[in-house]
Amino acid sequence: MGCAASTAEIPIDLQANPDIEKLTVFDSKFVVPEGKNMMLRLKGKIFSFSGDSYKIVDANDSSKVVFQCLGKFMNFDEKRVICDGDGCPLFVIKEPLMQVDDKQYVYATDSDGKPAQELFRIGSNFGNTSQYTENLKNAKGEAIQLKGKMTLVSMKGGIWLGDVKTGQPIAKVCSPVTYKDFLPDDFDRNEYIVEIPPGVDSALVLAMVLAYEQMEQSYDS
Repeated sequence: MGCAASTAEIPIDLQANPDIEKLTVFDSKFVVPEGKNMMLRLKGKIFSFSGDSYKIVDANDSSKVVFQCLGKFMNFDEKRVICDGDGCPLFVIKEPLMQVDDKQYVYATDSDGKPAQELFRIGSNFGNTSQYTENLKNAKGEAIQLKGKMTLVSMKGGIWLGDVKTGQPIAKVCSPVTYKDFLPDDFDRNEYIVEIPPGVDSALVLAMVLAYEQMEQSYDS
């Protein structure tokens, strides 16, 4: 099962990643296990949620919380904190004030959700149709680069390890309509699916998707 591809730029076939260590950045526990692709269910403008928390769940089982944003970590400077399913801070996405470009900075966090070590940056071209990482290293300290072509307007896109045309596709962004025969019917029209194959760090993919979305909001504001 996979996203319908209306353009050749969207990866058609996600394969299990054979080199797990190469695509592990946060922790091995976030690597999608063997068997089937992970399907994350997200809502557009995730950081504008109201209430105590916003849960990122398994698209096939809404009771299974994979990641979440907790309201107790919301403040002016560090409000974009992503936690694991148990509520432990994992990373924070920040946009430096007065920057010329529109890059998002991803930091590791302490137990209070405060930014600690900078992990990598995510930038885009003018118009935010192509995305890329900077200074990204895996857990072994090896430099890697991800590139993306995502759009939430049509809720389609992909992320690659390496170049978009020749690299390895590691994630897809899709409208739930694509999966209407396989998923529950209670999806909101502002929700979308992120599909990740086995052997890929799901937290890494999530960081890139959310950084893209944050940059997209800057164009809308």
